[in-house]
Amino acid sequence: MTYRSPVSLVAVTSNDLRAVDAVFDDLTAYSMRVDGVPKREDGASGFATGLPPGCAPRDKHAFLAQCDGVAIGLLDLIHGYPAAGTAFIGLLAIRESAQGAGFGRRLCQAAEEVARNDLKARTLRLAVVETNPVLGFWTRMGFGPTGEIRPFRGERVTSRTILMEKQL
Repeated sequence: MTYRSPVSLVAVTSNDLRAVDAVFDDLTAYSMRVDGVPKREDGASGFATGLPPGCAPRDKHAFLAQCDGVAIGLLDLIHGYPAAGTAFIGLLAIRESAQGAGFGRRLCQAAEEVARNDLKARTLRLAVVETNPVLGFWTRMGFGPTGEIRPFRGERVTSRTILMEKQL
């Protein structure tokens, strides 16, 4: 695919679940690495509404990343998690057919802008599942490990997450 336009973020509503599901259809390698299945049954609804303990629906900001009118990725930010002044990236994913075109970097930059300008966060945080080889990407984006490692359980994969963060 060739894309000429900039990436735009569209807030996900219940009307967008088919488009979210279509992106998950093109994330099978990611899903196999972190869950051990080609696709989670509840992926779209979980992406749109899933929250960590102690967070309210108003804290959830789920976006479709689009380019030339095509959904090329997903971004999920949790405001104030795990603490005030922090935004947590629950998922930043580019559909596999669009990878390698710089969209990951552009979507990360968009996440930083939303966190800084709209959510007034000073820190951006995320967790990388060890079975997903993306630590290098996040390091290039300016994130560093916090030293925290937590257990992770996908549908059929048991792993650990490495917590990373970046000051905005």
